[in-house]
Amino acid sequence: MYTAHVHLVPWYRPGSPWVPNVPHEKNEPAFDSPDRRDVAWPLGGGAVRLRTEADEPLGRLIDYTIRWFLHSQRDEAEARALGLLLVREVLRATAAVVEPGESRPEELSRLLVHVEKGFHLAPRIEDLAAIIGRSRSHVLKLFRRHLGVSAKGHVIGRQLQEARELLLSTTRPISEVGKAVGLADAYHFSKLFRRHVGLSPREFRAKHGPFARPPKPSSHQPTPPRTPAEGRTG
Repeated sequence: MYTAHVHLVPWYRPGSPWVPNVPHEKNEPAFDSPDRRDVAWPLGGGAVRLRTEADEPLGRLIDYTIRWFLHSQRDEAEARALGLLLVREVLRATAAVVEPGESRPEELSRLLVHVEKGFHLAPRIEDLAAIIGRSRSHVLKLFRRHLGVSAKGHVIGRQLQEARELLLSTTRPISEVGKAVGLADAYHFSKLFRRHVGLSPREFRAKHGPFARPPKPSSHQPTPPRTPAEGRTG
């Protein structure tokens, strides 16, 4: 078994100096810098717990990121790209996570693949039932029993997950984002987004997105770096 730890810093004040390693102790330089802080995880729910194999994309990416940190020149642009890739892979992994000891019926696996490929078409429960040749109530039981969510709730969750990614990674108008994920009615999309995320699509983009208006320049004066004799090892 191999475990790894990667610390992502999701917010940096524009124009502030980039620090490749995250200070964890109060006596470390820039520990309390206002130029850097954590923000709410886009999907909510706090800590993410999942298991991945070493040869899966997320496992390989974590391994590469650690090796990059230990052996490269730690270029800021590369670090930001790795951070984005890590977030995307974690989102994909959590969307498909299964609790230990639980096995999914083949019927449910087929439905999940269909939803993943066509959530932007807003499939109905009747559409899902037709795929496996079963009743509407059977589909409802499959999702509730094995995923703890309704079939409609799973589709909506996947639509809103994609909407969050588009809001954070593009400048597309809100209405176009809704259409792209299968929620063409702008009012319904905004209302649904607020109900599940706690913010409107516009507020979410302004708070978390890279295209929001930058904050005022920081007046923080970083602590001068210590000499090697004063530094901490380990």
